[in-house]
Amino acid sequence: INRFYGRCDRVLAPNACMLDILHNEGVTAPIGIWGRGVDQNQFSPKKRDLSWRREVGIADHERVVLFVGRLVREKGLDAFANSIDALKKLEVAHKVLVVGDGPGRECFEGRLGNNAIFTGFLVGEDLARAYASSDVFLNPSLTEAFGNVMLEAMASGLPVVCAEASGSNSLIKNDVNGLLVEPDNAKAFAEALARILTCDTVRARMQLSAIELARAFSWPTILEAVVEHYSDLY
Repeated sequence: INRFYGRCDRVLAPNACMLDILHNEGVTAPIGIWGRGVDQNQFSPKKRDLSWRREVGIADHERVVLFVGRLVREKGLDAFANSIDALKKLEVAHKVLVVGDGPGRECFEGRLGNNAIFTGFLVGEDLARAYASSDVFLNPSLTEAFGNVMLEAMASGLPVVCAEASGSNSLIKNDVNGLLVEPDNAKAFAEALARILTCDTVRARMQLSAIELARAFSWPTILEAVVEHYSDLY
């Protein structure tokens, strides 16, 4: 891999954490950042839809923990289910909304039980509505190189609870737009969720910060940075 990268004039990593990993692995080519963007016209708190929530079985007063992604084990399905089990033990009222599909769906449905609503795979306005109609985004995965789903959640006004890992650290500022949690610690994840779900002040503060931080990831801004990398080389 290093021999391949070494033939390049410049290598672009998705975030500073991945840049450091490449350096530590011995990549000697110059490395820059090519981030990911989010369409903030599509993903917005304005897409929250109480009528849709009622249609899928969510009451107006209920707080929703959201999962978005392919339903495969490497996306942290076991860690997510364990965290929800721990949240139940804390007796914090909530609903779980799962957006996505995959080979792990049947097992995931069995783990989460009747308190979870599965929408299947969603795109476009349907996906944006699901994000904005939730209250907190939970992502315990350790395999995210960037974490587009977290960025979409932020733009939709959701605080994010996620594992403290390379893909998450570049987007989530602890106790600002979400909470970073020790990986594979279901109790800690549950306590982080409980803090956001049970305190309107904390949730509102993190919602505003999430929206503000997401503005730095507009596609024009991201693509302008890529053009600058090409300009530097040519």
